[in-house]
Amino acid sequence: MVHHFSPIKFDDKGHIRDSVFSILRNAILDKKLEPGQRLVERNIAEQMGISRTPVREAINKLVLERLVTHIPRKGVVVSGFTKADIVEILVIRTSLEALICSIAAKKIKPRELKRLEALAKQISDEHGKGNFRKSNQLNDKFHEIIYTAAESPRVYDFLNTLHEYITKFTQVAYSKPGRPEEVWVEHNAIIEALRRHDSSEAEVVAKRHAENSSKAYLEMAYWEGKV
Repeated sequence: MVHHFSPIKFDDKGHIRDSVFSILRNAILDKKLEPGQRLVERNIAEQMGISRTPVREAINKLVLERLVTHIPRKGVVVSGFTKADIVEILVIRTSLEALICSIAAKKIKPRELKRLEALAKQISDEHGKGNFRKSNQLNDKFHEIIYTAAESPRVYDFLNTLHEYITKFTQVAYSKPGRPEEVWVEHNAIIEALRRHDSSEAEVVAKRHAENSSKAYLEMAYWEGKV
């Protein structure tokens, strides 16, 4: 089935290339664009109500992420997103989360710790209400504080590249029974290690948190047929 894109809202046009890239990548991850399906630059531009240039730039970024590929005499087609791809991203994410948390432990400030404590409580409260979308948004803020506290722009950029993948994976992981309660414990373990400025412990607990999140995602995604 051919997927049709809605016109981009005027407010989005300040960052038009990034918006197009995000829309196309999400369509591939959500399987609205299926493996083998062609991406026709002209058609996408017409549907979105924009010029072809940002579409071309977005497609080039998708090529770099291996989500689409150029095939001679056929054009650009969706590569697909396999379980092996997902596992690779999860492994990379785990290593980067552990690294940046270790770095943040040396630099984090009291006001950032207080914000983490408040967010951990809010995340748990939203979990209790079954509001996983809101808790996922708060979870993004929780980890963003740690990323920023580390003052390590290159590691931050690597993690930011994986952001949309991580957000989608975390949403699915949170739906696993018992996972919200585990997250509460894991978040507090991370906060405690950061409060003590214990880089080694921060690395260990952050790695465990990411590994448990990955495991929950793969279990739930398997049962829901997402991988």
